[in-house]
Amino acid sequence: MSESEYRRDALGSGAGRDVSRRNFLRGLGGVAALVASGSILEACGSSSSATSSASALTALKPRRGGTLKVGATGGGSADTLDAQNGYTTIDGARIGQLYQALISYDSKGNPVYELAESITPDSTAMNWTVRLRPGITFHDGKPLTADDVIFSFQRILNPKSPLPGASSLGPVDLAGLKKIDNLTVKIPYTQPYATLIDQMSYFYFQYIVPVGYNPSVPNGTGPYKYKSFTPGQQSTFVRNENFWKPGLPYLDEVVIIDFADEASMLNALQAGELDAIGGIGAQSYNSLKSTAGISTLSSQSGAFQPFTMRVDQAPFSDVRVRQAMRLAVNRPELINSALGGYGFVGADVSSPFDPYYDHSLHRVQDIAQAKHLLKLAGYPDLSVQLVTSPIALATVQMAEVLAQQVAAAGIKVSLNDVNSTTFFGPNYLSWTFSQDYYAYTPYLAQVAASLAKNAPFNETHWSNAHYNALYQQANAEVDSAKRKSIAQEMMHIDFNEGGYIIPTFTNINDAFNSKLKGFEASVLGIPLNNFDFERIFWTK
Repeated sequence: MSESEYRRDALGSGAGRDVSRRNFLRGLGGVAALVASGSILEACGSSSSATSSASALTALKPRRGGTLKVGATGGGSADTLDAQNGYTTIDGARIGQLYQALISYDSKGNPVYELAESITPDSTAMNWTVRLRPGITFHDGKPLTADDVIFSFQRILNPKSPLPGASSLGPVDLAGLKKIDNLTVKIPYTQPYATLIDQMSYFYFQYIVPVGYNPSVPNGTGPYKYKSFTPGQQSTFVRNENFWKPGLPYLDEVVIIDFADEASMLNALQAGELDAIGGIGAQSYNSLKSTAGISTLSSQSGAFQPFTMRVDQAPFSDVRVRQAMRLAVNRPELINSALGGYGFVGADVSSPFDPYYDHSLHRVQDIAQAKHLLKLAGYPDLSVQLVTSPIALATVQMAEVLAQQVAAAGIKVSLNDVNSTTFFGPNYLSWTFSQDYYAYTPYLAQVAASLAKNAPFNETHWSNAHYNALYQQANAEVDSAKRKSIAQEMMHIDFNEGGYIIPTFTNINDAFNSKLKGFEASVLGIPLNNFDFERIFWTK
């Protein structure tokens, strides 16, 4: 299938496929990610005592009503309901109940039309036309119109204060944004931008808000409406009776409760104080697999927790040191030790489910070669500090294992374990050697987020003129085969020169009351059905 056919099939059939929830989220504060379904699930492997066959699930008649109480970690006083500026996973869980984007991505990693009925480029990819679905209203009853899309884009792309979604939306000609009619918007670009659909995989940074939007007055088009919110504690949302998807959502209410740690969240689930928890570690997950009344779901995803080496600071400014660090890691052993086996091996390049991904890339431990490179670089007894934090599933455990493994190459790694508030404080993106977390997106969208010029999350301070030129070429290239070739050339630069160590793509482990139905595996790397609760329902 050609890319154009793939995109047309995925988006065209998406009008009837309602999968709206986004990845999320940069920083995944305390929850991890995973999964695949359908053919991807079968190819990658997944275990689930909760996932029923499609026919079996269809046979269940969804029951309306009831409350879903969800536990999550990583919240705090900085929690937000700003539709376009959520930062942590728990922010994304809340915001996704209230708001929607033009498109979303489904559990298999395919784009699906959401508020948009169509999004089409001209032959040059210099101009895109968005046609909105008719009859959609915000929670306050105001109809969704082209003016809201223009306002949302202007807010995200504000040159004086761009929001996280700006880099993915690309070089929009803001002055040229044009309302064609009440439901149609023309989006002009200053240069060809053929990858817009892929870039919209960061839909959770691109939610559409009404003209004059005030974040302190939540008002979206999502399946649930705002009821209450206490940062760092709890948020409550109630069914949107005027939701545009017929019959949805099923639940009366969704309550998202913050927990200080996984252990207390696990205890609350077992005590019946919670109905669902996501992104838990292997030990907790395994302990729940045989617990009566609780279903478990573990899936592989394209989510990853990179070790980030700043390429502009010694010792990592020397590519030989970066390659030595990569070669010193025993990836299968790290997955078994830190993740309990719940993950699959990575080769320091993101986006394994992207049709463009180069599966010829492999990296195995080679201590002798690592020592050789360090000697050539003048660091035979390298000593570095690794800043770690419990920002996502098993990040600290992964750091501990890496430190033990690289010692065999003569590398001494000391750990600086800080809390998540400190990690994402003023020094975030400045640490010389650290970690981070990303949910799954297609490759070029990941580049926009963390590797391209002006990327908002460039922890490695990667700046390569040839790489940036290739990225621009890829965005401008309308021919799928040619764009794939360019993207794979970029992947090889990542593999040979980049500042990421990506030892694994991480599983997400979820657990929930067995009377809940509708949860499924997803490659996006976001817990609990990508926090998409519009189709979750209680059985008797």
